Amino acid sequence: MQIRTIGIIGWKEKSLDLARALDSIAEWAVCHPEMKFIAMDNLKGLVKKPIKVVKEASVKKADLLLAVGGDGTVLSAAHISLGHNIPILGVNAGHVGFLAETRIKALHQTLDDLLNGNYSTRDRMMVDASLYRGKKCIAKQTVLNEVHVRAHAPERMVNVNVAYNGTEYTEYWADSLLVSTPTGSTAYNLAAGGPIIHPATYAVVLTPVAPGSLSVRPLVMSLTEKTLVLRPAAGKTLDLVFDGRTCVPMEPEDHVVLTQSKSFTTFLRMRHTGFVGALREKLGWTGKRD
Repeated sequence: MQIRTIGIIGWKEKSLDLARALDSIAEWAVCHPEMKFIAMDNLKGLVKKPIKVVKEASVKKADLLLAVGGDGTVLSAAHISLGHNIPILGVNAGHVGFLAETRIKALHQTLDDLLNGNYSTRDRMMVDASLYRGKKCIAKQTVLNEVHVRAHAPERMVNVNVAYNGTEYTEYWADSLLVSTPTGSTAYNLAAGGPIIHPATYAVVLTPVAPGSLSVRPLVMSLTEKTLVLRPAAGKTLDLVFDGRTCVPMEPEDHVVLTQSKSFTTFLRMRHTGFVGALREKLGWTGKRD
């Protein structure tokens, strides 16, 4: 893969780390005119030449998206990339940053590696969520992290019927219900007590948040040529939240069908990084102390 145009994504306009990263990129770009950098127009006023400010449509033509921020910024980049198959490299200007492959202080070395082809790519599975009212599909979303089913009225719990590949599975009664991909397993799912799934695993995890029964536990399920169907169980309107970005109400007569998407998100992996190493660093898995 030849990288000649890099699109920069960032959402925290007042972040000092973001400004520092943009300065570092501009500094490197001056010495490497063979690489072109373009930034989303929301970053106008922060970027310096030779970085150019462009509209989102132009960013979608880039060879690579550089997502500077936390995992939320990487998610935004994934949705910009959707349908265009643009690989993403996360630069950690947030806190935990499981999806970030590099740090701001290492940006010059990272850009050198990109120029010299010292990287590999990894695909992450996505999930298609189709909301039906009767036989009519009224909404469709593709998610990288999770589908979150929560009560439309904040003070209520949710009752959700789940069917797996045509067979009734169970009814969840909880504060909310998460259906997370391996990428999403280190996000809200992890905070809710769900398991971490290696990103090469093509599966989802159903995690009830604060369930009403102690016997209910998260469940990892394959979606390869399988379907999950979720329905409101108590005649109440529920909210479907896709990747923490888009919220769609699910009426009592509706149902949502979850399938493994044919789309995927491609991440760049630098030679010095890896998922297991990220877990050790982010979660403090340092092993037994003497």
